Amino acid sequence: MESPDLTIIMLTANRVSQNWAEFHKQKLLEAAGDLPVITISRKPLDWGINLLDEELYHISNIYFQLLRGAKLAKTKYIAVAEDDTLYPKEHFAYRPPEDAFAYNQNRFGLFTWGKPTYFWKDRISNSTLIASRKLVIEALEERFAKYPNGTPTGFTGEMGRNNVEDKLGITRRKAIWFATEASVVRIDHEKGVDKLSQSHRKGMGILRAYDIPYWGRADDIVKIFKS
Repeated sequence: MESPDLTIIMLTANRVSQNWAEFHKQKLLEAAGDLPVITISRKPLDWGINLLDEELYHISNIYFQLLRGAKLAKTKYIAVAEDDTLYPKEHFAYRPPEDAFAYNQNRFGLFTWGKPTYFWKDRISNSTLIASRKLVIEALEERFAKYPNGTPTGFTGEMGRNNVEDKLGITRRKAIWFATEASVVRIDHEKGVDKLSQSHRKGMGILRAYDIPYWGRADDIVKIFKS
């Protein structure tokens, strides 16, 4: 049996409910199968290889913690998992070219406020990143060498987004997208770093659904998240 070539790096600030955290853990481990998992958290976790995050709660810190996880991983590839995002097993089966950051574009958003509704937007998200571990380390080391105290909020964003890289004054790198048959589901909520979600000012995309294959009804997912 071949050794796994991808490590999942799961990021959490431990702000979600315990009920959701257990549900998310169950679904993530089902999707991970035999793949190694590194968990990075503010409170100790008893699963995966656990690193504690003691840095300021800030969007830039997400990428700093990802760098820590990538350096600890031993595999050729890494994949990001976030505590408010659900993944089908096939998501972690994808392997990108070694020179590109790959993002799953079959990603539905779901607000915890208003009528529970899945929606799609044409935008990449760090929560769906799969990339070469070497490329991630190279890109993030360059970021934090230039911004040792963290990147500015308005300039912080996904690797491979050339407008972000231009604002930061760092090397442009390639981003590509892929799509799985079953969707990734990203939940927008008040406990995250996104100011628009905190204030309920974030807008939905025009493609919407109340029920999707694999994950089922939007209101059932929101109910678990808020329980």
